[in-house]
Formats: sequence, structure tokens, C-alpha cells
Amino acid sequence: MRDFGPRALTPRDGWDWLIQAWRLMRRRPWLFVAVALFAPAGTALLLVLPIWGWWLSSLNPWIAVIVTVFCYGLPLSLTVTLACALARAANRKRPPTRGQLFNRTALKALAKTILFLFVLLLQGYLVVYWVRDQLLPVDMAMITNGVPQPLPAVFGVADTILGTQLSVLGSMLLVLQVLLTWFAIPLQLFRELPLSICWRRSALAMQLNPWLFPVLGLTGLLLVALPFFSFFSVLAQVLALPLPVYLGALLYVAWNDMFQGGAEEEEVINLAAEWRTSISGGSVSRRSHATPDGDHRLRESLQRRERHRDDVR
Repeated sequence: MRDFGPRALTPRDGWDWLIQAWRLMRRRPWLFVAVALFAPAGTALLLVLPIWGWWLSSLNPWIAVIVTVFCYGLPLSLTVTLACALARAANRKRPPTRGQLFNRTALKALAKTILFLFVLLLQGYLVVYWVRDQLLPVDMAMITNGVPQPLPAVFGVADTILGTQLSVLGSMLLVLQVLLTWFAIPLQLFRELPLSICWRRSALAMQLNPWLFPVLGLTGLLLVALPFFSFFSVLAQVLALPLPVYLGALLYVAWNDMFQGGAEEEEVINLAAEWRTSISGGSVSRRSHATPDGDHRLRESLQRRERHRDDVR
């Protein structure tokens, strides 16, 4: 089915995204709680694997960075992607059946999206590490007794798993902002389009909505820095669990509003059928003049339905 987006919206619509994402999570609270536990549980499981001792014995800082991003970023990518898929099921007001979840097509789309998100995150970390390694000379490092100390091999790691998870989540927001891929995740997950098309549509949507850049950038920087201030350590531990699943729900809500006018496929198909039925009795000339304007009328119908839905809520 051809979607409507991308289209230009306002920051007020972005505020509505925050509210709608929270409402979707409240429809299936225990399911989202279970998904939220995937990130810290998966990270703890990966960190205790005995293979890291052999990998890290080479004292190669690049290997240390890759291992760190793998242990923290892969479970986090899984959590965000699953939450995005669950948000769509919650919006449809019916839980996904076992056949919908455990089939080859769904698992393939989920795996490709998780891998895509993880590769973006890894790419961002490697670029930042390379820039820091190139621009920060040894004599600017910490000096103890007049002797320069080597830079730490692993950066962005807090004292706890949850704190580092929150910092990695902030890095994920920054990567999605810089690479213009905020909408590429749900496009890849739900549309299963080629990666180049997903990236191009996401970049166009963000160019049409430049207010997204400061929002994502400031939020990402805040989440990156928050775990490293001892005064906010408790707050960082509290936010680290719900924010990944909230981000997944927010990704779905933003994509749905930007590319589908806030309606699911079934609603759009029904409205399109009603509109075609309403003009089927007209002449051929009337239908030919009305066809180019069909998307505009259909979009107006969706917007009226969305406003009515908000008033009911």
C-alpha cells in the first residue's frame, strides 16, 4: 500500500507523539515491562561470557570499544525494535498472535532492523573514538607525577550496567539524528523496503521537519552525560529501564503520524474504499478530475478522524 508521507508537521505534533506513546504503553504495560528487561538481562549475560578475556588480552583499544558496544548495544537494539513492533500491536488494540510473531517473514524483518540499528550505533561509536584518538594528544591526557597516562580503552562506560545502557541510548539518539535515520527503523521494520529507500524517505522526513534536530540532539546529549554525574546517578538508574521501550513506542507513533496520517492500514483501506464508492456514481470526467485530489481528501478524512479520537480520549 502507498503511504502518505513524509509530510511537514509542527513541534506541537511532536508533543502529541510523546503523549500517544505513553498511552500505547499503558495498554499493554506488563508486556512492555517484560521487553524492558531484555536490555539489562541481555547485557549481563553477554558480559559474563568467558570469551571476552581472550579478546581483551590483546590490549587493542579498538577491540575493547567493539566488545563494549556489542555487549550493551545489541540487547538495547533488540529492546527498542521489539517495543516498536509491540506499539503497533497495541495501537491496533489486539495482541499479536503466535503465527504473526513466530514466522519467517516477521523474524527476518525483526532481525534485519535490529542489525541495522546496531550497525548504526557501532559506526557512531567507532567514529567518535577515532576523532578523540586523533584530536586529543597524549600530553593533554591525565598527568600523574609528570608522566602522561594513556587514554582509557573504553569510553562512555558508567559504573553500572543501567547507567551505561542509558548512555548508549543517548548515543543511539545522536546517531539517528546525525545520519537522518530516525524514521528508517520503523520503515525497515513495517514496510520492509530496501535500505536505500528507507534511508532516503527518513532523510526527507527530517528535512521537512527541522525541529526534530534540536530535540533529538539535546535529548541524546542529556542521556549520554546523565550517568556520569553522581548527583543524578539514582535518576539514571530509574530512567534506564523504561526509556528504551518508550523510545521504541515513540518511533512507531512518529512514523505512523508522519507517513500514514495517524491511521493504520486497515483504516486507510476502508476510508479509500468509502471514498471510491462515493464517487463511483459520477461521470467519467468527474472521476478523472477527482482522482488527483484523492490523496488530499483522504488525508483530510484521516485528520478529522484523529481529531475526533483525541476529543473522545
